[in-house]
Amino acid sequence: MKKEDIKLAVFDIDDTLIRRGKLTVENSALLAMNQLKEQGIEVMVATGRAFYFIHDAIHESVKPNFYVTTNGACVYDRNINLIYKTPMNLDETKSLIDYARKNELGIALKMKDNMPVYHDMNIFQTVYMQGSPKQDILEDRTQSSELESAPMGIFMMGDETTIENSRDLAPNGFYAKAYTDAYDVYSVDAGKIKGIEFVLSKLNLTWDQVIAFGDAANDMDMIQKAKIGIAMGNSIDILKEKADYVTSDIESDGVYLALKHFNLI
Repeated sequence: MKKEDIKLAVFDIDDTLIRRGKLTVENSALLAMNQLKEQGIEVMVATGRAFYFIHDAIHESVKPNFYVTTNGACVYDRNINLIYKTPMNLDETKSLIDYARKNELGIALKMKDNMPVYHDMNIFQTVYMQGSPKQDILEDRTQSSELESAPMGIFMMGDETTIENSRDLAPNGFYAKAYTDAYDVYSVDAGKIKGIEFVLSKLNLTWDQVIAFGDAANDMDMIQKAKIGIAMGNSIDILKEKADYVTSDIESDGVYLALKHFNLI
């Protein structure tokens, strides 16, 4: 592979660019991404987060060319224009809300502009937000069944077996474990690779021109599709097995060292 073959660099955010619970991008990763841009390589973030939950540091420091958000259900350009969306099935969403309430699971919906919580507001305020300054994005709907439109994604928290047992209620939903006792659910027609492929089509590029970085289950497809798929040192084991290269962990300059290894910076 020649250095000039790579035209798009895709980065997960949590535990790839920013350690979960922190607010700033690792300095070495920021340096590396700036060097990529200087060479004309497009920089994209691809995250399970809805756009409004993306850290300010990503907007202010990284300044991506594209944002693939909510696990590929929404794509924004650098000017924050929504250019692609794939919502979930509305009836299946209602069924999952009912199931979560009956089985004491935390559940919240990733809408376009906010995140209504339909059960267990406390777990979202404490565990999900982890001190984030964006608490006002959460809307308490724990006493309401009002649902005007289908969400871009769903986040469920609680006993993993109980969450897994809800799959039959959402045949058009894809389940991705976010971390212990927490799952992202999004349309089977979404997924990070679908959002990335929309951008590739716009740019007239292919996966052979992509390098991708990630650490979790929802990064699996893009890591395998990319010409170079990089698993962070802090990744789950199965991602490390599927990746082309395993770098150091997030706090040991993993992004920077991997790009150096492949002579991209």
